[in-house]
Amino acid sequence: MAVDGPQLDRTSPVPLYLQIKEWMLDQIRTGRWPQRYKLPAEEDLAGAVGVSRGTLRKAIAELVREGVLHQIHGKGTFVTAGGIEQPLAQRLSAFSELLEERGIRYSTRVLQQRVEEPAGRVASLLRLEPGQRVVHLARIRLVESCPVAYMENYVPVHLAPRLERVDFTRQGLFRTLEQDYGLTLAWGQRTFEALGAEGEVAEYLELPAGAPVFYIQQVVYLDDGRPIEFSDVWLRGDRFRLSAVIRRPREGRGEGRSREPAGLPRGLQPAGAGLEPGGPAPAGAWPDPVGAKLCF
Repeated sequence: MAVDGPQLDRTSPVPLYLQIKEWMLDQIRTGRWPQRYKLPAEEDLAGAVGVSRGTLRKAIAELVREGVLHQIHGKGTFVTAGGIEQPLAQRLSAFSELLEERGIRYSTRVLQQRVEEPAGRVASLLRLEPGQRVVHLARIRLVESCPVAYMENYVPVHLAPRLERVDFTRQGLFRTLEQDYGLTLAWGQRTFEALGAEGEVAEYLELPAGAPVFYIQQVVYLDDGRPIEFSDVWLRGDRFRLSAVIRRPREGRGEGRSREPAGLPRGLQPAGAGLEPGGPAPAGAWPDPVGAKLCF
């Protein structure tokens, strides 16, 4: 199959391999490279793109690491069958954004969307004053008509008035808060717990009682430190995996000493410091997004 290579900007500060990576993602998003598609041989693809094989391999290695592509020795490089993976602690993304980036089609079923008085746990995590209300949004994400995630989100009404009127079967929550309300979602804290499905969670995810699910508690903060969103998320254990890239510290770099991540505002804790599973996130926790792989 002939390949129309990308228009690379060799004067751009963006490295060529990252431009190629974005082009490859676009090939997948648009369906030109569908699931299980076998990429052309490296030599042919590098020639079509107009770069060295070394540069091409760097782009492929990035997508393999993220779970978008996978390589089979002696057979070649393939588009993952529905795979979606984000390295732990890389960035804060909505679940729907990860699906879209990997070209996975999904639909959303809204179960509840209303303004209400928050429960004590929600009010505490969102730092609400007595009398302040929240928009409570409950949704199911479906892929290939199969429910894969059940989410309950809470957003303070005074930070996003009339949010309850938005059509969330078509719009994502994070994008709505950023684009329609001009809010800057800067960082968040997530904690994880393995549970057995029960009650409404089992019903909504179409699972038998006791089937494994991932439970995620999340608090997202604005750039000024105010919490903007709290959520409870349940993901089917048979469709979701956690992954992380880990590195061993080198001698002479202060291993064993407590060090804050580069750019962390003074006084903020690294993600996970002092957390209990399922417990509240500490104020000012550094981003710790989940890495996820969906297997269909």
